[in-house]
Amino acid sequence: MKLREVTAGFTTLGLGLGLGLGLPTAQAGGMFLPGSGAISTSRAGAAVASTDDGEALGINPAGLTKTQGTTITISAAIISYALEFQRTGNYDSIESEARPYEGQPYPLVKNDPSLPLGIGSFQPVPVVALVSDLGGRVPGLTVAVGLYAPNAYPFRDMTNGYQFNGDFDAAPPPARYDIMTQEAALLFPSIAFAYQMLPELDIGLRLSWGFSHIKSTVAVWGSPANYEEAITHDAAITIDARDNFVPTFGWGMLYRPHTNVEVGFNFNWRAVMHAKGTGTSLSGPEVSFNMQPTVIGPAADDPGFTRCASGGTFAAQKACVDLQLPMNAQTGVRYKFLDDSGNLKADIELDVGWENWGARCSNNKSYVEGCTSPGQYRVVVDAAAYVDANGDGDLEESEIAVHLKDNVVDHRFKDTYSMRLGGSYHIALSDELAEPGEDRAKVIVRGGVGYDTRAAEEGWLRADIDGAGRTTATLGASYRARKWEVSIGGGMIFEGTNTNAGTCNPEPSMAQPQPGCAPDGSTQPIDVRQGPDPINPIIVPESQLQSPIAQGTFKSSYKLLMLGFSTWF
Repeated sequence: MKLREVTAGFTTLGLGLGLGLGLPTAQAGGMFLPGSGAISTSRAGAAVASTDDGEALGINPAGLTKTQGTTITISAAIISYALEFQRTGNYDSIESEARPYEGQPYPLVKNDPSLPLGIGSFQPVPVVALVSDLGGRVPGLTVAVGLYAPNAYPFRDMTNGYQFNGDFDAAPPPARYDIMTQEAALLFPSIAFAYQMLPELDIGLRLSWGFSHIKSTVAVWGSPANYEEAITHDAAITIDARDNFVPTFGWGMLYRPHTNVEVGFNFNWRAVMHAKGTGTSLSGPEVSFNMQPTVIGPAADDPGFTRCASGGTFAAQKACVDLQLPMNAQTGVRYKFLDDSGNLKADIELDVGWENWGARCSNNKSYVEGCTSPGQYRVVVDAAAYVDANGDGDLEESEIAVHLKDNVVDHRFKDTYSMRLGGSYHIALSDELAEPGEDRAKVIVRGGVGYDTRAAEEGWLRADIDGAGRTTATLGASYRARKWEVSIGGGMIFEGTNTNAGTCNPEPSMAQPQPGCAPDGSTQPIDVRQGPDPINPIIVPESQLQSPIAQGTFKSSYKLLMLGFSTWF
């Protein structure tokens, strides 16, 4: 392509604002996966009515009333995510540079993260809970404390081993404008209360205080009109931010209209994150302002330019990211098969669910201060672009060319819906030591299937967060003794091969300096674009130049392992 830069002012804004946009992923790099812990995940998440131990903390707090005495649960879903992206088209020719990869097809990129606490590609997502009926001191009341994390996989490494500002003759990864590397953690320490209001009706409430840590690196257009995607005109941006107070709550109920029937309902409120930390940048050698060295430094000491925090330096600026996990709700109907003594022999449960990923801030384009959205990430960097006018490297004599502006990055999600069918079969084992009437040891076999609708709108599948539709199949088993139970399981989540259609590759000319993907070759309004563009925050998202980066094919799937242990006394 041609026309490297539009204006010098655009160049400064592109370099500076790009600093703030090492985009994090919400809770974990994707939509929620079914279940919370070994047992519910082994049922493909169909457990809103059946959950009866510490896993109820994250599934339905009303289920805590089914415990007797004190129960300790330590459980986890152990998740591996396979993702491949094949971008449509070839590397462009670069006007002022000759690179050996020009004109070659984009290579296949595979996710290959290094997990901080994982085993290979598998990352555990824990549930730990202590549940007690307080010895019956308050009849009908059960209390639980513990922590859980949403089942998700937030880890990405889509670099194919590429090192930014390393070998400029090496082909850069085609997914770099979406995500390069990413990791995140989100845990919810919680307290829950469940109460049996009537013999047939239980209610439950969970109160959570979340902790989040987000670290992400992405490439941006350091020179805003870098249509040819020259790596020397890119900048690699890293955000490292935390929020140690992410409050949320959930409530649920269980209703038993018949001895064999249970109906469950659970609702979880949104979890809003206002993460604060630092932003650092590594610019390509050709990023400049009017051919003069440009650096990123702290914002002026003025309330109008300090929206996140003061105290940034030239090495690291203060950065904030606002995002949200959405509200969600599930309801389930369970049928229990009982033996002649009234003991459970088997059960089957059908759940339906809703997740509010389509919630957006006002007018679908810009943020109202304080507004958050599951698919719109608000990024603020308290920094400015400085020009070293003398070219002597003396930053103290540098002048501020422009203060960085806030930006909102849109993932274009819609609400999702799910259906899950799961159940169990109980096999009693002989136990000569058991007293008459005592529970005997048993093996419990579980399984489930589920389907979740697609979250990403047409053309908006991305590598940084999983928006594909999915089908889940799981199996599991437990050995339950009189005082303890151990559970194992496994499963697959199938997403198949999905394509963001399109072959638009804008090429500037003197007649059309800002080309796009409209039928006449012009830039389309941002609301009608079918897919994301490189991060190029000139002033506001509505001015974003159109140059699609996610056209191509995504192939993805999950592997699940489950392991859990409970004991009661």
